[in-house]
Amino acid sequence: MRAASRERRSAPRCVLPLALVLAIPGVAAGQPAAADLDAVFAEWDRDDSPGCAAGALRNGEFVFRGAYGMANLDHGVPLTPDSMFRMASVSKQFTVAAVLVAEDQGLLTLDDPLRNHFPDLPDWADPVRIRHLVHHTSGIRDYLVVMSLRGFGDDAHYTDTDVLRALRQLERLNFDPGTEYLYSNSGYWLLAELIPRVSGLTLRQFAGEHLLAPVGMRNSRFHDRYRELVPGRATGYRPLPEADGGGFEVDATTLEMVGDGGLMTSVNELAHWERMFLDPAALGPGLLRRLLEPGRFADGSVQDYAGGLSLGAYRGLPTVSHGGSWVGFRTYALRFPDQAFAVFVLCNSASADPGALSRRVADLFLAGEMAPPRDPDRAGTGRELPIRPGRFWEAASASIASIERKDAGLVLVRGGGETALSVVEGELSGFAGDTRLRLGPRPDGFVLRQPGQRDFRYVRVEAYPREAAEPALADMVELAGTYRCRELDVTYEVRLDARPGLTLVGVNGERALDPVFEDPEGPSPVYAWDRGTVRFLPDPAAARARGFELSAGRARGFLFVRE
Repeated sequence: MRAASRERRSAPRCVLPLALVLAIPGVAAGQPAAADLDAVFAEWDRDDSPGCAAGALRNGEFVFRGAYGMANLDHGVPLTPDSMFRMASVSKQFTVAAVLVAEDQGLLTLDDPLRNHFPDLPDWADPVRIRHLVHHTSGIRDYLVVMSLRGFGDDAHYTDTDVLRALRQLERLNFDPGTEYLYSNSGYWLLAELIPRVSGLTLRQFAGEHLLAPVGMRNSRFHDRYRELVPGRATGYRPLPEADGGGFEVDATTLEMVGDGGLMTSVNELAHWERMFLDPAALGPGLLRRLLEPGRFADGSVQDYAGGLSLGAYRGLPTVSHGGSWVGFRTYALRFPDQAFAVFVLCNSASADPGALSRRVADLFLAGEMAPPRDPDRAGTGRELPIRPGRFWEAASASIASIERKDAGLVLVRGGGETALSVVEGELSGFAGDTRLRLGPRPDGFVLRQPGQRDFRYVRVEAYPREAAEPALADMVELAGTYRCRELDVTYEVRLDARPGLTLVGVNGERALDPVFEDPEGPSPVYAWDRGTVRFLPDPAAARARGFELSAGRARGFLFVRE
């Protein structure tokens, strides 16, 4: 059966034969062997699993196309380069391009105040410009987090009207516009809503007519009706835990927000988009220049984020890239502009890592032009540590980080992920995907620096001793109670149990609160939960907390007041 299945799928895989590849103008003779390219995707080359469709182009022509795994497991449909994927956040560059087309038509400018087009938003929108939305510097809390905290979980349905209502109810921003980069899907939802307000057309209609069709992407669209059929659509999947028998289940959404992640397209369609970067005649070189122009902070410093595109480097070569992650889809677009080389990897499994796969494909094609692979000196493997392990607090972002010593050396744990720390060029640093993080040890903690971002100053905190009763039972009694957040229009309970201690009980179920430290400003006990932090606020008139500030990554500082 396996041999027959592989034979059946050999045609849809569409790996170009070597003879054809070498005949393509501009293709170097160092074309990797088809077997080496297949090996990159070997994990997904199965007929009982979702998988990935991928393509690599040089000078706008395919030098590799492949499809591995299944588009639909119910009906045994294999993936092909024509399979349609939801692009998740790779869609953002297309949303910005549509906004830039609207700017060229005189319908708006990126320097317009947000309130010019959304007079129904609160006063916090006054200093926000359209440009801030594009570059994730608006400070607007992420609507996906906001809706989740309001009780709309991953499988819930809500509408654009619900999102606008939730944004109107917010009373503050994460930070002053232009002072910080913090990824916000709210900004791109607003960009999508901006198009009909200035043009009378939905983003789908406007982009289809003025963006996608002119560049040749006639089968692509912003998918703004979740029930609508999509010919050739790949179904999204997520893996089942072993306790449930393993395998996969369908992972889909009923949401119809599209500006932040709703483009439907294929590997073959994306070839037209890559050609636009090489010959922007269809949209004009001015638009392409603005699409690739990095944002700037209020102090004039340059970001590493352009129009829905991250500007970086990989193995010594400049890159333009973006990834996407939404329900059962994981996508990545990676360009090497100086080499006129691009890789697209589109996967329909929530467990796939298309960024890593894209870089492995690039490694094969550009090996002769790249710097040697990094061989860093892992920090913490010797006796002398560049920084002492512990837990650290960054007050401006209400975030906790820890540095831990593991068998392979030191790791930075931050935002739910781990970054291995190494000494590179004399600096303590780590790589998160393509991005290099630099840590500057200080007597009281460390400064975290990353390209195109402000400095994050983490201060070492004296953590509650984990072997003790952490903290005292009497202290936790003072924190228990029922609290209400006016902005979110929800009530949460902080419950005290003999074990594990405090539990946050809200609209999305129960979450354990892990005591971290007591902030001397208050004093205010700070706890961690699986999505962020809870900082309790003392009541000067009573021996108990009057409330707490809840932060959850891209949405900070929600005030809950004791009822």
